[in-house]
Amino acid sequence: MTTDKSDLEQVERRQQEQMLKLVTKGFFNELVNYGVPKGDIVTIATHLLGHVSKQESQPSTQDHFYSRIFDVNHISDRWADEQMLQVDRSVVLRPLDDALLDQVSEWLAEPGVRSSFVTPYPATTSGTAQLAAHFASAACRYFCIEYEGEPVGIIGAENLDEHARRLEMRKLVGHRELQGMGIGKRATFAFLYYAFKILAYEKVYIYSTDVNVRNLNLNSQFGFALEGVFLQELQGAEERLDILRMGLMRSRWVEIFESG
Repeated sequence: MTTDKSDLEQVERRQQEQMLKLVTKGFFNELVNYGVPKGDIVTIATHLLGHVSKQESQPSTQDHFYSRIFDVNHISDRWADEQMLQVDRSVVLRPLDDALLDQVSEWLAEPGVRSSFVTPYPATTSGTAQLAAHFASAACRYFCIEYEGEPVGIIGAENLDEHARRLEMRKLVGHRELQGMGIGKRATFAFLYYAFKILAYEKVYIYSTDVNVRNLNLNSQFGFALEGVFLQELQGAEERLDILRMGLMRSRWVEIFESG
């Protein structure tokens, strides 16, 4: 049974429409959180249309991917000898050491951090033994993110599936003062290199409760595409939360970051 090209185009269009709905919802919520009166949001929409008209008269030449920032040549691959990957000399990934678990526990104890993951990490109120067992399990593989020689976060894989050659990616930059400096982006790029080039996996996917414009845009610039939305999937502090899943195939990553 063959799939008609028009059917594939319709599926892609529905996925795009779903993404646009998420972006719109996230943008609306952010405006409300900033204190913008709901009546003024219509005015903002009018201004957005004006900006769209200006952009159409001056089309952008950028491809909207992080390949304009770095590619595989920015990776120093010393995995075989030292189990280390380095990006732009400042960000390094090394296997997570148990000695860092107290620090990881402190990062996860920050308000809202632990609960931001779709399946929360084990609680550490009675010590880090459960957390250590989780990171050491065969289904996980985690790394310490180092910035200028200091540990600043973790990144790694959950649900490693050797048969399907896929994994779930998770990331946390623990030092708030370092967030927004590009550390997370470089750590993500290094981890994707590890997943696709060293493990030779075919797919990386992510779950997120953070349905906002910035988060969707960041993931999209790595090549991730929306795969689905689970409406009101989890109970949040005040209301049920939507969960989205985005996926990236190895072939797509190679096309973006290696083809040049």
